[in-house]
Amino acid sequence: MFRNPVLEVFLILLIFLVVLSMIPLIELKYHSDLYETIENFNKYCLNNDFDLINDLDVKDTYMWNMGNYLYNFENIDGFFFKNEETENKQRAFSDTDANSNSKGYDYVKLDEDAIIMKESDKSKLYLYRHYQDMSSGFFILLIVLIAHTFYIFIYAGDNLKICASGDDENINDFLRYSIYALIVYILLFVTFFSIISKKITEIYKDDTETYEYIMLMKELDILLKENKITDPDNKVIIEILKKYSKNKIIGVEHVAINKKDAMYELSNAQGINKAKIYATNDDHLIRLHYINRLAYYNSDDAKNKVKNKVADIFRFIYAYVFFLIVPIYILSISLKGNYIYLLGTIIAIIIFSVTVYNIYNTLQ
Repeated sequence: MFRNPVLEVFLILLIFLVVLSMIPLIELKYHSDLYETIENFNKYCLNNDFDLINDLDVKDTYMWNMGNYLYNFENIDGFFFKNEETENKQRAFSDTDANSNSKGYDYVKLDEDAIIMKESDKSKLYLYRHYQDMSSGFFILLIVLIAHTFYIFIYAGDNLKICASGDDENINDFLRYSIYALIVYILLFVTFFSIISKKITEIYKDDTETYEYIMLMKELDILLKENKITDPDNKVIIEILKKYSKNKIIGVEHVAINKKDAMYELSNAQGINKAKIYATNDDHLIRLHYINRLAYYNSDDAKNKVKNKVADIFRFIYAYVFFLIVPIYILSISLKGNYIYLLGTIIAIIIFSVTVYNIYNTLQ
């Protein structure tokens, strides 16, 4: 086996990048469990009283917190259609289901192409890009590693033996098998990376309905903050939101919108008039189209869709065990009896990763 400090540094870097690629999946599970725990804690403190639980502000709910983790709430209004965009407006009103009920979106519908192609800071979806960015270093390092191995195999010739220990007589065969192993390793990572990326996009699509929920919250937030009470339709909605806010209005997150009376009044104010468009400063096409689904968005069924999707994604964390075992095993052989260095390296990587992560969150 090789006894090469460069190889050992390379393997240490590889281990670090594998851990880095795992972070978005760990973060996703962490946030889901955290918000579920907070919600369960609130239920416990309120003795599972349904009325008291629904009297909590929006900011204390699981769907709100997960929606804010998955999307950039401050800038997501960039997805709204403009009222003057005739083509988009017609599509929003003409899209119907099997029962001839309008189901048109007032904003960009997140199909897979939209998730992948949106590039601007205003519209990019955090988790999908975060996973891609954190995994890119691992990809690059693997490509460099296999290119370097090919270079040694093709051009080094007889000089290969100086890189090997005395036990390795057929270094050419060893290198060839190493290249095969690297190719399999890369193909496996690409496969799992593609599957995980696809699973992440499913959170943003109709599978969980988090997008519909957070866009409805954004619509209400815009109406509330702009406070255009000169428009009769706006005034009715704004007064209802203020009525059910226990605190000074800062945003929709401080409204007890899940109260039965609040949901009834909001749905009644919207009525069956799907052509109603609320006035906004930026002329957004806002109809509060899904206001009658507020009760569903806060139901166990809606929340379980998100939790199950998160659990489905997090299962792939076990694939990363394999991606960690391979470089750790090779590194342990290369270090031979010097396992203390390996242990110290792993501890240092973990400490460094946690430190960087905490600094990043603090700066954010």
